[in-house]
Amino acid sequence: MMTQKNSVDQKNFSSPVGGSIINQPPVLSVVPEKIDQKVLGFISEDTARRYKTVPFLEEDNTLSVAMVNPYDGVALNMLRFLAEKENIFIKIFLVSESLFFDIVKLYSGAEIALQEAIVSMKDKPGQDIEKKKEKSIGNLQSFQNAPIATLVSVIIKHALERRSSDIHIEPVEENFRVRFRIDGLLYTQLVLPIEIGRAVVARIKILANLKIDEKRKPQDGRFRFEEGNNGFIDLRISSFPVLDGEKVVMRVLDKNSNSTNVEDLGLLGRNKNVLENHVREPNGIILITGPTGSGKTTTLYAFLQSLNGEDKNIVTLEDPVEYHVEGINQSQIKPEIGYTFASGLRSILRQDPNVIMVGEIRDMETAELAIHAALTGHLVFSTLHTNDAIGAIPRLIDMGIEPFLLASTLQVVAAQRLVRRICSHCMEQITLTKLQTERMQALFDSISVDERKVYGLNKNQEMIFFQGKGCKECGMSGFKGRLALYEVVEIDDNVRAIISDRQGSEIELQKYVLEEQRMMTMKQEGLLMALKKITTLSEVERVTEGKILIDEE
Repeated sequence: MMTQKNSVDQKNFSSPVGGSIINQPPVLSVVPEKIDQKVLGFISEDTARRYKTVPFLEEDNTLSVAMVNPYDGVALNMLRFLAEKENIFIKIFLVSESLFFDIVKLYSGAEIALQEAIVSMKDKPGQDIEKKKEKSIGNLQSFQNAPIATLVSVIIKHALERRSSDIHIEPVEENFRVRFRIDGLLYTQLVLPIEIGRAVVARIKILANLKIDEKRKPQDGRFRFEEGNNGFIDLRISSFPVLDGEKVVMRVLDKNSNSTNVEDLGLLGRNKNVLENHVREPNGIILITGPTGSGKTTTLYAFLQSLNGEDKNIVTLEDPVEYHVEGINQSQIKPEIGYTFASGLRSILRQDPNVIMVGEIRDMETAELAIHAALTGHLVFSTLHTNDAIGAIPRLIDMGIEPFLLASTLQVVAAQRLVRRICSHCMEQITLTKLQTERMQALFDSISVDERKVYGLNKNQEMIFFQGKGCKECGMSGFKGRLALYEVVEIDDNVRAIISDRQGSEIELQKYVLEEQRMMTMKQEGLLMALKKITTLSEVERVTEGKILIDEE
């Protein structure tokens, strides 16, 4: 086929029907710095993903297009149709699959979908989506291509691309604000007019099978979202009445992002050895402490997965069950019908379990039952909300647990926090003052030589630290991904004596585990991770409960 107007540029290709590649097409090796949204508009995002073909430049009546597979005859026919329709030439470039998806991310689908939704609402001023009651899946499917449905879909897709864990849609004054929680922090992504925001909330409630006319009390539900070729993602929905209307939060329950591999948790050195040794014990209690969102559930799942096998009956009580783990019996509590952690734990003991996981110890009754389960030969995992590992012991005693029972059942307590990883694409060195350097050196010297070696650091390690300056790879945040910092208290004979004889004196326990067990605090581990260029000092300072790492005064 000869090169002519209204056709695909044949300097590189012959006819796809019975033809062959004449010359290797030029290779596009980097994402162009700026791609006009008008250029992307030549091929819709869905079509681009389907054929792995995306436009990136329009110049001199020629549209440059990146293709993962230039041999794809169907995609070439689509391009010929486009050339004839738009009266332009098309030049093809070869692109890797990973680079193709980086370009596709530049589609501003949310803005386009928002404009279409606004136009739709103006065209039908009397329409109120909140009054539409779709009573069947068939009815829902008929609305799949409606502008509001498209906008909801685009918001979710954008959240998944940004690695968001939660999507917040909330009324703020005369608008609705859409925020994504990325690596633990919330970022505003989109502002919706109030009518559109209400319609989006109603659409989400319909998908989650919630009552759209009930706005006076909270509701919970979930639905499954199809993420292209990556299968399905579950979303847990929570609606909540607020002063200006109704807020919705969608929690992304991506099983693939929930690491069940102990190696991926960030555990090293003594922390890893103590925990791994005790999860193999036949009985006792292992506690993970920390605030909400500190990764406690991920850590518990990782240890349960390491124990998962045909020879063990593992049963969990959770609120809610967020990730399904094959081979483990998972149960969700329902306090509204009397099915609580305490009542569920009583029933579990009649299920012949080897390992029990209780989502959280919230009261004395649950704590007593967990201790009873440990005393009768079961290994029990649970969580508690305390600021540090040592604080879990006096907290349980304050609940009313007898110190001698606690001493005989508790095996290990680990506290954890999540810190953000420095983006490797925009990492740069920072400069500390002399005083700051001296303080970091003093903290480093307080860590045992053996622990430093495990982290790949030497005795004469220079106090050099880094931060991310922000780039397109990390959304200009300077961070990408997270890891956990741990501090682990092993309940040995001396700790048991302090618990039993001296009612778990927090000061005495702290002195013993630091001096005799050489426990490394989260603050110390954070320093080592910062020296390894994994996180920043400011991140360590942020998550260690106001413990100042860098202070000029």
